[in-house]
Amino acid sequence: MPTNKELEEQLEIARKDIETLARMAGGRVRGAAHDARAQATDYLNTLSEEAKSLVDQARARGEHTRELAEDHVRENPLMAVGLAMGAGFILASLMRR
Repeated sequence: MPTNKELEEQLEIARKDIETLARMAGGRVRGAAHDARAQATDYLNTLSEEAKSLVDQARARGEHTRELAEDHVRENPLMAVGLAMGAGFILASLMRR
């Protein structure tokens, strides 16, 4: 039967082993967290670049559409005035209700 001293020595060895395992596990967790953060950052950067590209495309399309509308108004000013009056009349009658 082991003595109290032997039991204390074995408990001390077990405590040190547990501390070592905890440090190793903590290191792995920190490494995994760092890797996950790096991946998330890369993904967010990619999404940000794609969003900026989509905004630029939408802005270019809007500018092109505005230019087309301006050209159409310059080529057909009477029709543009007539359409504006018609739209105003329709909106006014809808707002009266």
